[in-house]
Amino acid sequence: AFSDAMTRLAKFITVDHNKMGKFSSGGQSIATLIRNKIQNEFDEEDVENLRRVFPGCAEILGTRRTSLFRSSSQAQADKAAFCRGGSGSRLGRLSLNLLGGKESISRMHYAVRRLLKIVCSHFKGVVLFIDDLQWSDTATLDLLKSIVLDGEIPS
Repeated sequence: AFSDAMTRLAKFITVDHNKMGKFSSGGQSIATLIRNKIQNEFDEEDVENLRRVFPGCAEILGTRRTSLFRSSSQAQADKAAFCRGGSGSRLGRLSLNLLGGKESISRMHYAVRRLLKIVCSHFKGVVLFIDDLQWSDTATLDLLKSIVLDGEIPS
């Protein structure tokens, strides 16, 4: 449901808002301004992760430069080396993998909040209608909680 809401928001930004003739004072469309800001603030890995979670937002996400940080394959190789060289126990590997998963979820929540900050900063108010919230999974509810508790998202 949240992905659907984000897809509709992206469609509004890229299609409907431009049809209404709403442009910034510089003459650029709001979609272009948002896309440029995303390209300046996100690395390629974050954009790709957002694209996977919100495929309907691809047009506003655009493309991104190569990550300034280690690639995913480098991080996986480091994890494997640590697991082989460090504690050889299953528990050691398990705790490392759980930490990686938690870090990945936190990074995704942070990326979604940053995306919403960029989008919301260009509008006087944004409402996301999320239907059938009672059927949402725990991951979606955790994401919504992190968005609601983020006091820096305007409008």
